[in-house]
Amino acid sequence: MTRHMPLAALRAELDSLDDAILALIDCRLAATAAIAEAKADEGGGTLALRPRRQAEIVARLQGRAVHASPEAVADIWRELMAHSLQAQRRTEIILAPGLDPLRLEAPLRRLYGSAMQLSQAATLADALDAARTSEAIAILPAPIECGALTLFDRIDAANGTPLAWCAGRVAAADWLKPPALAPAWTPASWRQHKAAQMPAWPDAGSLARVEEELAQAEPVVTLPSTLPLKSALADVAAGRSFLIQGGDCAESFAEFGSEKVVGTHSLLLDMAATIAHASGKDVIRLARIAGQFAKPRSELLETRDGLTLPAYRGDAVNGADFTHAARTPEPERLLRAHRQSRATAALLGGLDAVADAGPTWTSHEALLLNNEQALTRFDAATRRWWAGSGHLLWIGDRTRQLDGAHVEYARGIANPIGLKCGPTMSADELRRLCDRLDPHDEAGRLLLIGRFGAGAIGRHLPRLMRAVRGRNVVWAIDPMHGNGRSSGGTKTRHLTDIIAETRAFLDIAQAERVHAGGIHLELTGGDVTECVGGTVGEADLGTRYRSHCDPRLNRSQALELAAEVAGRLAGRALAA
Repeated sequence: MTRHMPLAALRAELDSLDDAILALIDCRLAATAAIAEAKADEGGGTLALRPRRQAEIVARLQGRAVHASPEAVADIWRELMAHSLQAQRRTEIILAPGLDPLRLEAPLRRLYGSAMQLSQAATLADALDAARTSEAIAILPAPIECGALTLFDRIDAANGTPLAWCAGRVAAADWLKPPALAPAWTPASWRQHKAAQMPAWPDAGSLARVEEELAQAEPVVTLPSTLPLKSALADVAAGRSFLIQGGDCAESFAEFGSEKVVGTHSLLLDMAATIAHASGKDVIRLARIAGQFAKPRSELLETRDGLTLPAYRGDAVNGADFTHAARTPEPERLLRAHRQSRATAALLGGLDAVADAGPTWTSHEALLLNNEQALTRFDAATRRWWAGSGHLLWIGDRTRQLDGAHVEYARGIANPIGLKCGPTMSADELRRLCDRLDPHDEAGRLLLIGRFGAGAIGRHLPRLMRAVRGRNVVWAIDPMHGNGRSSGGTKTRHLTDIIAETRAFLDIAQAERVHAGGIHLELTGGDVTECVGGTVGEADLGTRYRSHCDPRLNRSQALELAAEVAGRLAGRALAA
């Protein structure tokens, strides 16, 4: 269907779509009858209503919707499920006395549709008795003890004030937890929040088509490969292991190849072996790879010779060449990034199998939320949503707003989450972010990555470590991003600064009685000349400067840093 078709043809096409929708509804109702028979065979005395199952269906479809709003998806499917339920067993809603039917009807209909009969009992005992003995839900004015009934949900006003509680014969696996609920999360709920650092995609239609294609695509990583990372990070939090996280500042399409991936993999293996041998600890390898295609920018525009264009934001968004065509964001780049990420992840898996040294997990900054939402998948076994774009996702220092879109997205996925912590973060903000992202203080869930600069870490890291003392977090240091310099107009970093901040991190962690969990680095296995140190002087920077974004440690510089960390950890192991 296109807008260039004649009006009569458009209407005919719409009629055809309506016929198809009706046929699907009839098929759904027929399937409902089969479900009713299966439930009757199972017995158990519970309601046909499955509130958690319905919520999961709505959330899953909201996550896949491209044009329909989350509210529209919820309204349509709640109504459809209400009629399907009535086809199984006629179910009623019974209000206890003292509740206002006029005030409650609209929120109840939004939740259960219009098909259920709504009535009010003469007494509280009558409402409870109907819920115990018939196919009915009792709506109560307070969360009272209901005996064999379960309080499985709560009805709230628009401002969050509780209005009533729902009780019924609902199995424990199906109830919706009614405490002071956080706002409902879906893979798309980030769209209701302000999103910092997101590209201004010029073609909304093209973006929607790309999102739909990604939603149908195979994810980059699987849930079975993600679950062990949580356990591994729990060991890091407990001080039994150490973490190396490293890779490109931003992956590129032009540099992709097996040699590039092999170089990064080999470097991480060698760094891990150096630290493991000296410290006696297992070393977890977490690569900035298979998804690190976008970067936040301090300046959204770039000017050269009087011409101003959008800043380069990574190959998943636009090109590095300084032309209008290259710098215009293109949604189709997300598809190419996804294909390259899958190929990279597959190659890493093969290299890990040959090395026989445990897995190399993938990680990237969760910056492009359209991409993240499209690759989010629901797992029925864990009843959780998981990001399929990488094993661990982190939130950057520029996108960590407590009420922002990036925190909203990250709080709902079950993957381990990283959080960059810079000098502008307050202790209270860190505590609130931990509560938001890890409300259950789950070991292996949260990786805190400090990035201060060698001259500022002593002023800021101790107060932040004290703010979350006692929580099951991993503390790591990113000694790259706070140590940027300019040499003749070229961005660089000095290895001496990077080593100094790493040493300070290890010393501060020891003083604060916190496990120094790991290091987070921008590095490459190639022989680049982007950071000053070792054999690379400032005069050498232009020799092999390959990064499209920030400068990376080369192989020899990264190994020198690993040897420094290994020596420090070995000394502490002997002292212990």
